[in-house]
Amino acid sequence: MDALIGALVGGKMKKLILVLLPLLILFTSCETLDSISDSISDLFSGDKKSEETSDSKGTKISTPKYKRENIDTTIWDLSILDTARDVDYMDDIEKDVVLEMNMARSNPKKYSELYIEPRVKKFNGKLYNGNLQTNEGVTVVNECIKFMNNQKALPVLLPSKGLTLAAKDHASTQSLTDKTGHTGTDGSDPFKRMKRYGSYKTAGENISYGSKSAREIVVTLLIDDGVKSRGHRKNIMNKDFSTTGIGFASKHKLYGCECVLDYAGEYIEKE
Repeated sequence: MDALIGALVGGKMKKLILVLLPLLILFTSCETLDSISDSISDLFSGDKKSEETSDSKGTKISTPKYKRENIDTTIWDLSILDTARDVDYMDDIEKDVVLEMNMARSNPKKYSELYIEPRVKKFNGKLYNGNLQTNEGVTVVNECIKFMNNQKALPVLLPSKGLTLAAKDHASTQSLTDKTGHTGTDGSDPFKRMKRYGSYKTAGENISYGSKSAREIVVTLLIDDGVKSRGHRKNIMNKDFSTTGIGFASKHKLYGCECVLDYAGEYIEKE
């Protein structure tokens, strides 16, 4: 894999193969906290067949049709976890990203056992699966496993049309460029985009580039290789977030695809 990007992490330029970007902001009565960082996305998979959907501005976004990863329904109760399945404003991969996050939130230890722990054996130093150079190697995977094993179950995330429109606004426009990050092509930040469609008490955003399956997106965000703050992991496992919106575009000019994950607590949709 030849695509490389230089990312400013801790004041130093580091070469990354694929990028994930987290952004978290908490609004309180006395202060605002925000953070942003870069990381590496893992190997991707998925069928390259595509279908078209539209964002809030009518821009076409090409998203892949693919088979959902195997899910043991004796372990995972889809009637509770698959909260986005019946909405009409998300594609299948976007709905599956919500499902995967809810699986991780509802039973962190089991999610880690099934989908994160098997990766440990695939490392040779900092090389994963024979061809992916990581920043931290197996160390960060073991750290993630420990975190998930100690994490208490959290309520599921519910889908939000407003957050989805905000995520799709960013994915559909940025994916036509070779740019990365949370600043939109119109100069907007995530919170301005979310406020187009509603209001919130807390909010955050993750962005994944290069991963074409829902599980790969969520697992690599949880592992959060190369991100000192573990901002992606914290966003997914944030107890204050209750709603989410996903925007996936399969045609990023530099990385091939992009997935924007927006989160909020106490999000109220505009009428």
